[in-house]
Amino acid sequence: MALHQRGRRYAITSCNNVLMTNEDTGSERALGRLTTAMVRGVARPRILVGGLGMGYTLRAILDRLPRTGRVVVAELLPAVVRWNRERIGHLSRHSIDDPRVRLQITDVVNLVRQPRAWDAVVLDVDNGPEWIVQRRNLALYGREGLTRLLRSLRPGGILALWSSGRHRPFERRMRAMAVRWRRYRCVSRPGQPTGPVLYIARPPTRSSG
Repeated sequence: MALHQRGRRYAITSCNNVLMTNEDTGSERALGRLTTAMVRGVARPRILVGGLGMGYTLRAILDRLPRTGRVVVAELLPAVVRWNRERIGHLSRHSIDDPRVRLQITDVVNLVRQPRAWDAVVLDVDNGPEWIVQRRNLALYGREGLTRLLRSLRPGGILALWSSGRHRPFERRMRAMAVRWRRYRCVSRPGQPTGPVLYIARPPTRSSG
């Protein structure tokens, strides 16, 4: 992965593919706002964010999180953390320095092993279930990975997922598992026919075991 700068424009790329820029961050911010809206009313919300990126999702969460809330950010790549500390922290108003945040350089999978640990798990580690940045993340979107993610939620908790577009196989998988879910489409420019998609998922009402 690499960080590029041209004037005020920043981009993070992987194998010459642009993963994110600071030019159109509406969907990342929407993911953060939607997450905090879904846990509103929880006195001491605990949120796990998988993927730091440029910090926009985290900043949107922090802007609406109560003082009693806590966010753990799991970022797999030390370089991304270093860039946020040394080069691009100003883009998200230095969100990782917020006292409510604990940053861990680890795979998000390592933090969802304990059941009923989180009020929200936010996944922004790939471009969605279809375009995987880290091949190991394929397991997150399969039946076993989804089961583990949903079991890590406290009662009433949510799984929030950013995707570059609608992913019908993933939707069919959730239906087959009786997962309760909803899809939100983000349109950043008027007349734009397609755009990023946000998925909000909750465990089945009755566990199938």
